[in-house]
Amino acid sequence: MAEIVFGSNTMQLLIALILVSTFMILGSTRLYSCVRAFGIQSFLLACVAGTVAYSTGKDEIYIIAILTLLFKSILIPYFLIYIIREIKVKREIDLYVKISPSLIIGGVLVVISYYLIRSINVISELSSFALSASMSLVSIGLFIMISRKKAIMQMLGILIMENGLFLGAISLTYGMPLLVELGIFFDVLIAVLIMGILIFRINKTFESVDTSILKNLIG
Repeated sequence: MAEIVFGSNTMQLLIALILVSTFMILGSTRLYSCVRAFGIQSFLLACVAGTVAYSTGKDEIYIIAILTLLFKSILIPYFLIYIIREIKVKREIDLYVKISPSLIIGGVLVVISYYLIRSINVISELSSFALSASMSLVSIGLFIMISRKKAIMQMLGILIMENGLFLGAISLTYGMPLLVELGIFFDVLIAVLIMGILIFRINKTFESVDTSILKNLIG
């Protein structure tokens, strides 16, 4: 019983910190800061998985936590920072939506997610909190994709959406089968590598990673 209470309290704290890390990304114009905030978010997700493994006693979830830590918290941020250094882009200069409105919209998305989940008959208060946070990450990740011009930020938006789906799966169902999780990690890693190659190609062709210039290809 003490383990369940400890796990519940720890999960709530970690999920709240995950939301904070998401707003750190929304409120920053520096690509390095955004990538580091994503690394922190992924580290917190690994802690969530570790807490679930400790509370449920499922050893395979420890493997998922370790993979999350290695791939999403270390390997992918390192690869993104390598891309930023190679193409020599340090700031998000032009945004479709400025920082202050972005933070407001992010807050609105969190509130909407919370009230939408409240209408669903979930098992517990923790499940409701985790599911609303998961939906918030997915919606904010989508918003980042459409409100940022740099291809790297759009890649981060996709990764944040994936983190949101992972949070929902690990919090509500206590993880999918290990084989499925391994397949998802492999798919995410391949997708990041492909997107990294595309960013290099865009930068080589247009000397910029601003995706708005791709409109010039129309016609």
